[in-house]
Amino acid sequence: MNEQDKKFFKNYSIVLGQLAVMIIIFLVAARTIGLDEMDRVMATRHTKDISQQTEPVGQVSMAGDKEQPAQAAPAPAPQTAAADTGAASGDAGKKVFNGLCVSCHGTGLPGAPQFGNKEEWAPRIAKGKDTLYKHALHGFSSGAGGVPMPPKGGNPALSDDEVKAAVDYMVANSQ
Repeated sequence: MNEQDKKFFKNYSIVLGQLAVMIIIFLVAARTIGLDEMDRVMATRHTKDISQQTEPVGQVSMAGDKEQPAQAAPAPAPQTAAADTGAASGDAGKKVFNGLCVSCHGTGLPGAPQFGNKEEWAPRIAKGKDTLYKHALHGFSSGAGGVPMPPKGGNPALSDDEVKAAVDYMVANSQ
């Protein structure tokens, strides 16, 4: 090999070496920048997933709510005042239960007594309604490995009377 060929191969090797170093630098930079971007994208997706998983199952609407459709409800049959209050309370309890409480008390969630299960409800009912109301309104954790009961079932917009009506509805159907 002559001197000119040796010089060519030497320069060619230097150029290839520089290209290889540049490629490695670009790959490392792209990976670092890409990971930061990927972390942001994954965090955003994770936040959206959590938001979807924790959004309320339904909404409770009560008679007199401003957001109700403008349809007139049929007039109820005449009843005594005491019976009417009990029926309204039962309806409110059923609505709250179906809109919120069923997500835990109707799905087999550990620690949540299941709707209609007399064996699970009996020791709780034995403590009295005041205790049940207190746990439903202010939250409760038995510490026995079950999922804790959040205050007002996780919906602070519910009134105390709505929560109590839901407790009454569950107890009435689990005795």
